[in-house]
Amino acid sequence: MKYVHKTRVPFSQTGAGEGLSVIGAAQIVEDSVCAFFASFGKDNVSLSTNYNAVWVFVKNKFQMRAVARWNEEITVETYFTEITKVTAVVDTVIKKASGEIAVFARSESCVVDFSSFKIRRISSVEFPENMAVYPSAAGFDFTRFSGENLSKIYKFTVPSTSIDGCRHLNNVEYLRFILNTFSVSQELENPVFETEIHYVNQALESEEITIFCDKGDSGIFELKNGEKLVAKCKITRKQNKR
Repeated sequence: MKYVHKTRVPFSQTGAGEGLSVIGAAQIVEDSVCAFFASFGKDNVSLSTNYNAVWVFVKNKFQMRAVARWNEEITVETYFTEITKVTAVVDTVIKKASGEIAVFARSESCVVDFSSFKIRRISSVEFPENMAVYPSAAGFDFTRFSGENLSKIYKFTVPSTSIDGCRHLNNVEYLRFILNTFSVSQELENPVFETEIHYVNQALESEEITIFCDKGDSGIFELKNGEKLVAKCKITRKQNKR
């Protein structure tokens, strides 16, 4: 089973560059993954109502392969590439009308108890046992990474408008705050090619989050609430665009 739909790149999801932004791509992926789970009745509305549980993103990875411009027709295809006892891995491909791939994305999610926020087996929400799993077309997997000698570069307080239905900082908002540490000129000169983010602990409304980054070229970021690691991210940029 694959979830496939056509749409057009909305202006609200383009950036300062030539078309669909990283944030816009992340939002499309999030919406497609959620709609995919809703298509077989295991979305967060169903889980919270019937099982006192929710899906949460554990990891996300995006590759911006080609420019998809404003109002350009795109096809979004989402499907499972791996299912374990506690996680579900989903690939999402955003294609241009020509068939060229604009974005490859991979998302790993798990089910957590809505009261204790502890991880549960997906069987506890009666996840279908016969779901089709397809080979990945992305050509990449999640990686392990860590930063050394990171410096504090930005601090923010989690605003209420960044909280989602799980009552914590939405997964796309982590990335938005990280990308806000860059200038428009940096984005135009060397656009983001690949982003990988791992969510370690939830961030809640009004909590103060500090972003740390290395001073080299590794592109590694850490988000912390005090000493507690909340998320970590690695960003790879295209070089010598102009």
